[in-house]
Amino acid sequence: MKLNGALAGALLSFLADAGRVDAVRVRGTKTSAMDISSVGNLEPMEPRQLQTADFGQLTCNAALADAVCTPLPADFAGVVPCGVCYSMSDFGGARAGETLTMASGLNVIGRLDFPDGSKVTIETPSVFVQGILSMSSTRAVTGEPDVRIRMTGDTDVNFTPEGENAGACSGGACNVGPKAFVVAGGQLDINGMPDSCPTWSHILSVGHAAQPVPADFPSPPDPPTSSSGALCSASVVNEDFEGGLNQWYGNLGAYESIQEGSHDGSRYLSITERTANFQGPLFELSNEIKECILPDTAY
Repeated sequence: MKLNGALAGALLSFLADAGRVDAVRVRGTKTSAMDISSVGNLEPMEPRQLQTADFGQLTCNAALADAVCTPLPADFAGVVPCGVCYSMSDFGGARAGETLTMASGLNVIGRLDFPDGSKVTIETPSVFVQGILSMSSTRAVTGEPDVRIRMTGDTDVNFTPEGENAGACSGGACNVGPKAFVVAGGQLDINGMPDSCPTWSHILSVGHAAQPVPADFPSPPDPPTSSSGALCSASVVNEDFEGGLNQWYGNLGAYESIQEGSHDGSRYLSITERTANFQGPLFELSNEIKECILPDTAY
């Protein structure tokens, strides 16, 4: 389940009493694509288990994502059949601004799509989504929603699952209470803001865990003195190849050469004609360098 924006809170007030929510994606605010309101008060209800089994996707909707949507029938009574897609495209044109009253509720078993520009008000005591309910809007947020769903009635509503979900409710039906918005085995996909509009989530609090403070910090060892009496350099090997190979070779059969034209214009060592992983650069340590390397010491 993924909810984003102010509309998410409005949806959750319905979904909390509706049983398991299977797939919900909401992006935007209640002032853009969609607004859910109520005729009368919305009374909070204690969360409760409504179903005895999980809801799954209906097999009759297996090809629903690729189904061709047809305009909503003029005599639509509130039920979208399984495997069928209805589009609210007419409400972006000739029927824009109409109010649809669905006294028996809106039951989306198949798919109901509100394309960009749809303007309609739906009055219903319940919304059941067993298939796909999708809405999109790319216009600027003006404070006036294009799609309004007004929840009506004060009596409890019974939800009867379809198809293979028929046994998910004990006795065949779930009492979902008044003004119920139920997503059971379906998908609610609402995109109420343009993709280019950034969104964010407010952070409630920030905590800092205890940070470890080491008692000892590693440090380079003190350079020893070579047999010649000279103090060894802290850098045992420091090569820029400006003076040639300087005891660098290709290991066992590889070919070594100094090349020019690196990223900063300096020279670099090139090892070619390698036939095995171990044939990399090889550096011959002189006795003086060996005397400057301390045994059993971390560098």
